[in-house]
Amino acid sequence: MKVGSYNSIYSVFSTANLRPPSIADEKMALLPSEQPKVKPTASDDQLVAGFHARMARQSLDWADSDKDGKVTKDEYMNGQARLAELNDRPNDTAANEDRWGSIDTTGKGWVDETELGEGLAKMFPVSVGHLDRGFAERLRNPRA
Repeated sequence: MKVGSYNSIYSVFSTANLRPPSIADEKMALLPSEQPKVKPTASDDQLVAGFHARMARQSLDWADSDKDGKVTKDEYMNGQARLAELNDRPNDTAANEDRWGSIDTTGKGWVDETELGEGLAKMFPVSVGHLDRGFAERLRNPRA
């Protein structure tokens, strides 16, 4: 009978240790694992402020046709008309005038991103809601 290294009886006759090579034997080093980068938790006020800031930036980008960082009343009205057209709805100029009055509270005829954000925050108040522990648990484990 021929006995080779593929045979389980080979270890009885062989003087060599057939253990697999270790990381140290192969001179391989383990790289230290980096901790996952987790974004810090934002407070409710920070979440709402971030939402309003994104909404102001988007509105400014949409309405500021000359890209000077300010939205004039004409630019705002033209932007609202374009939105109405894109959404297949009639352009309500009276409602747009009222909204512009809420945004431009000083009456100077233009607003920057900060003033636009403050006006939109007044027009669109939002808050962050949280589920109480019992309600969240009932959602997680619905009854059959």
